[in-house]
Amino acid sequence: MNNIMKQSLTYIALAVAFFLPELASANPIGETLCNVVEWFTQEVGAGIATLAIIIIGVGALMGKVSWGMAIIVGLGVAVVFGAPQLVALLSTNAGGSCG
Repeated sequence: MNNIMKQSLTYIALAVAFFLPELASANPIGETLCNVVEWFTQEVGAGIATLAIIIIGVGALMGKVSWGMAIIVGLGVAVVFGAPQLVALLSTNAGGSCG
């Protein structure tokens, strides 16, 4: 990219930041990550976790899956659903949590 193109893009970005400050302060990455966390910890995630526990439980009872794997899946589900509370507990940034 030549120098004139870089300068032009810089000036355009500064103009957008000046005239549209709500775009400059937007946080699309954080909002997307919060949406993913909400997706996994609400109805969709609960359905997936329920199916995983049922499938692993039936497999363990039939002897096709080890009980250790069943325990690992249960702990994984607990970690996924407990992660937002754990982050809120350990975080010092009160405004940085989802929701």
